[in-house]
Amino acid sequence: MTTKEKILVNSLKLFSKKGYNGTSVRDIAYSVGIKESSLYNHFKSKQDIFDSVVDFCFEKAREYFNLQEIPFDRDDDISIYCNVDTDTLVEIIIKTFGYFFEDEYNKMFRQLLINSRFENKTAEDIYIKLYVDYPLEFQSGIFKMLMDKGKFRRENPMTVAREFYGVIFMLIHTSQSLEQAKPVIESHVKQFIRNYSI
Repeated sequence: MTTKEKILVNSLKLFSKKGYNGTSVRDIAYSVGIKESSLYNHFKSKQDIFDSVVDFCFEKAREYFNLQEIPFDRDDDISIYCNVDTDTLVEIIIKTFGYFFEDEYNKMFRQLLINSRFENKTAEDIYIKLYVDYPLEFQSGIFKMLMDKGKFRRENPMTVAREFYGVIFMLIHTSQSLEQAKPVIESHVKQFIRNYSI
Protein backbone atom coordinates (compact mmCIF):
# COMPACT_ATOMS: atom_id res chain seq x y z
CA MET A 1 0.00 0.00 0.00
CA THR A 2 1.39 3.40 -0.97
CA THR A 3 1.63 6.28 1.50
CA LYS A 4 -1.24 8.01 -0.30
CA GLU A 5 -3.44 4.91 0.06
CA LYS A 6 -2.51 4.63 3.75
CA ILE A 7 -3.55 8.24 4.24
CA LEU A 8 -6.91 7.54 2.60
CA VAL A 9 -7.61 4.34 4.57
CA ASN A 10 -6.50 5.84 7.90
CA SER A 11 -8.48 9.02 7.22
CA LEU A 12 -11.56 6.94 6.49
CA LYS A 13 -11.12 5.14 9.83
CA LEU A 14 -10.64 8.38 11.73
CA PHE A 15 -13.46 10.28 10.01
CA SER A 16 -15.82 7.34 10.63
CA LYS A 17 -15.02 7.36 14.36
CA LYS A 18 -14.53 11.05 15.10
CA GLY A 19 -16.37 12.83 12.29
CA TYR A 20 -14.91 15.45 9.97
CA ASN A 21 -14.54 18.21 12.56
CA GLY A 22 -13.23 15.84 15.22
CA THR A 23 -10.36 14.66 13.02
CA SER A 24 -7.32 16.87 12.50
CA VAL A 25 -4.63 16.70 9.85
CA ARG A 26 -2.22 16.00 12.70
CA ASP A 27 -4.33 12.97 13.75
CA ILE A 28 -4.20 11.63 10.20
CA ALA A 29 -0.45 12.14 9.83
CA TYR A 30 0.21 10.51 13.21
CA SER A 31 -1.94 7.48 12.34
CA VAL A 32 0.04 6.97 9.12
CA GLY A 33 3.39 7.52 10.84
CA ILE A 34 4.44 10.58 8.85
CA LYS A 35 5.00 14.26 9.64
CA GLU A 36 2.09 16.62 9.15
CA SER A 37 4.12 18.55 6.57
CA SER A 38 4.70 15.32 4.59
CA LEU A 39 0.96 14.79 4.30
CA TYR A 40 0.76 17.97 2.20
CA ASN A 41 2.96 16.31 -0.42
CA HIS A 42 -0.10 14.17 -1.21
CA PHE A 43 -3.10 16.39 -0.37
CA LYS A 44 -3.76 20.13 -0.29
CA SER A 45 -6.01 20.19 2.78
CA LYS A 46 -8.23 18.17 5.08
CA GLN A 47 -11.14 18.81 2.71
CA ASP A 48 -9.02 17.46 -0.16
CA ILE A 49 -8.37 14.31 1.89
CA PHE A 50 -12.09 14.00 2.64
CA ASP A 51 -13.01 14.42 -1.05
CA SER A 52 -10.41 11.81 -2.01
CA VAL A 53 -11.79 9.40 0.61
CA VAL A 54 -15.22 9.83 -1.00
CA ASP A 55 -13.78 9.05 -4.45
CA PHE A 56 -11.88 6.07 -3.02
CA CYS A 57 -15.06 4.62 -1.47
CA PHE A 58 -17.05 5.11 -4.68
CA GLU A 59 -14.38 3.23 -6.61
CA LYS A 60 -14.43 0.41 -4.05
CA ALA A 61 -18.22 0.19 -4.47
CA ARG A 62 -17.93 0.18 -8.26
CA GLU A 63 -15.34 -2.64 -8.05
CA TYR A 64 -17.67 -4.74 -5.87
CA PHE A 65 -20.71 -4.30 -8.12
CA ASN A 66 -18.72 -4.95 -11.28
CA LEU A 67 -17.27 -8.11 -9.76
CA GLN A 68 -20.76 -9.30 -8.80
CA GLU A 69 -22.05 -8.31 -12.27
CA ILE A 70 -24.69 -6.07 -10.72
CA PRO A 71 -25.56 -2.69 -12.33
CA PHE A 72 -23.97 0.26 -10.53
CA ASP A 73 -23.81 3.28 -12.83
CA ARG A 74 -26.75 4.99 -14.51
CA ASP A 75 -25.69 3.71 -17.94
CA ASP A 76 -25.37 0.07 -16.86
CA ASP A 77 -27.73 -2.51 -18.35
CA ILE A 78 -30.62 -3.06 -15.91
CA SER A 79 -32.31 -5.85 -17.88
CA ILE A 80 -30.85 -8.28 -15.30
CA TYR A 81 -33.95 -7.46 -13.21
CA CYS A 82 -36.42 -8.23 -15.98
CA ASN A 83 -36.13 -11.83 -17.08
CA VAL A 84 -35.59 -13.71 -13.82
CA ASP A 85 -37.81 -15.63 -11.44
CA THR A 86 -38.62 -14.37 -7.94
CA ASP A 87 -35.96 -16.44 -6.15
CA THR A 88 -33.21 -15.22 -8.50
CA LEU A 89 -34.40 -11.64 -8.07
CA VAL A 90 -34.27 -12.03 -4.29
CA GLU A 91 -30.68 -13.34 -4.61
CA ILE A 92 -29.67 -10.34 -6.76
CA ILE A 93 -31.22 -7.87 -4.33
CA ILE A 94 -29.62 -9.52 -1.29
CA LYS A 95 -26.26 -9.48 -3.11
CA THR A 96 -26.80 -5.80 -3.96
CA PHE A 97 -27.62 -4.69 -0.45
CA GLY A 98 -25.23 -7.19 1.12
CA TYR A 99 -22.50 -4.77 0.12
CA PHE A 100 -23.79 -2.24 2.65
CA PHE A 101 -23.48 -4.77 5.45
CA GLU A 102 -20.38 -6.75 4.54
CA ASP A 103 -17.88 -4.39 2.97
CA GLU A 104 -15.65 -2.90 5.69
CA TYR A 105 -14.85 0.22 3.67
CA ASN A 106 -18.53 0.86 3.05
CA LYS A 107 -19.45 0.40 6.71
CA MET A 108 -16.82 2.95 7.70
CA PHE A 109 -17.91 5.27 4.88
CA ARG A 110 -21.55 5.13 6.00
CA GLN A 111 -20.48 5.87 9.58
CA LEU A 112 -18.30 8.73 8.32
CA LEU A 113 -21.28 10.29 6.50
CA ILE A 114 -23.63 9.82 9.44
CA ASN A 115 -21.10 11.31 11.89
CA SER A 116 -20.21 14.23 9.61
CA ARG A 117 -23.43 15.09 7.79
CA PHE A 118 -24.48 17.81 10.25
CA GLU A 119 -21.05 19.45 10.40
CA ASN A 120 -19.87 19.21 6.81
CA LYS A 121 -22.02 20.25 3.84
CA THR A 122 -20.15 17.91 1.48
CA ALA A 123 -20.87 14.94 3.78
CA GLU A 124 -24.56 15.90 3.98
CA ASP A 125 -24.83 16.21 0.18
CA ILE A 126 -23.08 12.86 -0.37
CA TYR A 127 -25.24 11.14 2.26
CA ILE A 128 -28.47 12.34 0.57
CA LYS A 129 -27.14 11.49 -2.90
CA LEU A 130 -25.84 8.04 -1.95
CA TYR A 131 -28.56 6.85 0.42
CA VAL A 132 -31.64 8.66 -0.88
CA ASP A 133 -31.54 10.26 -4.33
CA TYR A 134 -29.43 7.79 -6.28
CA PRO A 135 -31.10 4.56 -5.03
CA LEU A 136 -34.57 6.00 -5.65
CA GLU A 137 -33.63 7.24 -9.12
CA PHE A 138 -32.00 3.90 -10.01
CA GLN A 139 -34.87 1.81 -8.66
CA SER A 140 -37.56 3.97 -10.27
CA GLY A 141 -35.79 3.29 -13.59
CA ILE A 142 -35.99 -0.45 -12.92
CA PHE A 143 -39.68 -0.26 -12.00
CA LYS A 144 -40.46 1.85 -15.07
CA MET A 145 -38.77 -0.78 -17.24
CA LEU A 146 -40.80 -3.56 -15.56
CA MET A 147 -44.00 -1.56 -16.12
CA ASP A 148 -43.12 -0.83 -19.76
CA LYS A 149 -42.54 -4.55 -20.34
CA GLY A 150 -45.89 -5.42 -18.78
CA LYS A 151 -44.40 -7.26 -15.82
CA PHE A 152 -45.52 -4.74 -13.16
CA ARG A 153 -48.84 -2.92 -13.03
CA ARG A 154 -48.65 0.72 -14.12
CA GLU A 155 -48.03 3.11 -11.21
CA ASN A 156 -45.81 6.12 -10.61
CA PRO A 157 -42.31 4.52 -10.72
CA MET A 158 -40.88 6.91 -8.11
CA THR A 159 -43.71 6.18 -5.67
CA VAL A 160 -43.12 2.45 -6.14
CA ALA A 161 -39.37 2.97 -5.61
CA ARG A 162 -40.03 4.83 -2.35
CA GLU A 163 -42.27 2.03 -1.12
CA PHE A 164 -39.67 -0.59 -2.02
CA TYR A 165 -36.60 1.25 -0.76
CA GLY A 166 -38.06 2.50 2.53
CA VAL A 167 -37.72 -0.93 4.14
CA ILE A 168 -34.21 -1.45 2.72
CA PHE A 169 -33.09 2.00 3.91
CA MET A 170 -34.33 1.22 7.40
CA LEU A 171 -32.52 -2.13 7.43
CA ILE A 172 -29.24 -0.63 6.20
CA HIS A 173 -29.32 1.83 9.09
CA THR A 174 -30.58 -0.45 11.86
CA SER A 175 -29.44 -4.02 11.22
CA GLN A 176 -26.16 -5.24 12.61
CA SER A 177 -25.48 -7.77 9.85
CA LEU A 178 -26.71 -9.13 6.54
CA GLU A 179 -27.82 -12.30 8.34
CA GLN A 180 -30.10 -10.21 10.52
CA ALA A 181 -31.50 -8.24 7.56
CA LYS A 182 -31.69 -11.10 5.05
CA PRO A 183 -35.01 -12.70 6.10
CA VAL A 184 -36.70 -9.30 6.19
CA ILE A 185 -35.33 -8.38 2.75
CA GLU A 186 -36.43 -11.73 1.34
CA SER A 187 -39.94 -11.43 2.78
CA HIS A 188 -40.24 -7.79 1.67
CA VAL A 189 -39.13 -8.49 -1.92
CA LYS A 190 -41.47 -11.45 -2.31
CA GLN A 191 -44.43 -9.52 -0.90
CA PHE A 192 -43.57 -6.54 -3.08
CA ILE A 193 -43.48 -8.69 -6.23
CA ARG A 194 -46.84 -10.26 -5.31
CA ASN A 195 -48.33 -6.79 -4.85
CA TYR A 196 -47.09 -5.31 -8.14
CA SER A 197 -46.55 -8.08 -10.64
CA ILE A 198 -49.14 -8.73 -13.33
